[in-house]
Amino acid sequence: MFQHQLVTEDFYNYQVWYFQILGAWRLPIWATGGQKRSHAFRFGFILVMLFVMLLLFAVELVNNISRIRHILKVFFMFATEMSCMTKLLHLKFRSRNLAHMVEMMKSKTFSTRGKEEIEIMESARRVVIKMRNFYGILSLGTVSLFLIVPFFAGLEELPMTMYEVCNIQGSLCYWLLFVFHCACLLPTCVLNITYDSVAFSLLTFLRVQLQMLVLRLEKLGSEIDPRDNQRIAWELRECASYYNSIVQFKDLVEEFVKVPGSVQLMCSVLVQVSSLYDISTISIANGEGIYMAKTCIYQLMMLWQVFIICYASNEVTTYSSRLCHAIYSSQWTGWSRINRRMILMMMMRFDSPLLLRTLNPTFVFSLEAFGSIVNVSYSYFALLKRVNS
Repeated sequence: MFQHQLVTEDFYNYQVWYFQILGAWRLPIWATGGQKRSHAFRFGFILVMLFVMLLLFAVELVNNISRIRHILKVFFMFATEMSCMTKLLHLKFRSRNLAHMVEMMKSKTFSTRGKEEIEIMESARRVVIKMRNFYGILSLGTVSLFLIVPFFAGLEELPMTMYEVCNIQGSLCYWLLFVFHCACLLPTCVLNITYDSVAFSLLTFLRVQLQMLVLRLEKLGSEIDPRDNQRIAWELRECASYYNSIVQFKDLVEEFVKVPGSVQLMCSVLVQVSSLYDISTISIANGEGIYMAKTCIYQLMMLWQVFIICYASNEVTTYSSRLCHAIYSSQWTGWSRINRRMILMMMMRFDSPLLLRTLNPTFVFSLEAFGSIVNVSYSYFALLKRVNS
């Protein structure tokens, strides 16, 4: 049990720690008054910073409403920060339910049994750690590129296209705004890394539980003597109870990803259209090669951001659809009539695979959804390009 808790913590430990730094994760009930005030201050600070960023983006949009390329440059980061704001507020207002989800992960219900299940859990643990590190390095590298590119432009532009409260031709004003951009970009970048990576980890953990249930159903043995029917009946009831716990955990995970994930899908379309249009207007001959590289890398990062959620959700659906086949693969033909009726009811329960839905109940997180996002983004880009050609 203790070993299970240690392994499970690798799925979310660092991410929850950063959520606590931001003041978005629920404090324990024994927190002191000073800790509560510090917690509220940190959340208020990051919230105000995000609000100021979005306000400056909005003002820049209104001031340049007739310049299509400039508007798309603003949308390039405006959509990303909107997604960050949604994630932050969702964490804050749903922190109690999300904390319950973490407690469920550490419970005995989801602990491993036997060597094969331990290997499955350990393999998943390595996957989520590698994905978190890769995504973190990619995201921080992209942000670093955003901060470095202005130096190649002779310090005539800032990392993000937003309203400038003073004239950046002056050295003092430029560096003050540059520091503000850095202070805004880095925390929100890390927020994206932590939220998306922990969403992938939770979905992977859910997939592991389904994988272990498949394994347990397949191992239900044939009848040898009358006492085995009692053992099989107990194991079937235990598997049914285990599945109910998995469904409860799935509902909590869906609550975690539904709202921020849906907003992220919509924002991803804006980012993809903006970046594709921007790339189509960039000329390497005019010395804009570095800017093109920055745009392309950021576009790939945004695609990866959406892909990891859709892929992990698709894996949950795939493994949940294998439950019926798994229980049918057991040696059920020699069981008692009561046990055979029980597996029939379980197969009816397993018949509908687990789906993680967006705010639109008819649209689910899946690889098909990812393909749709890419297709829609390109269609909007092609239409925009044709209208403005």
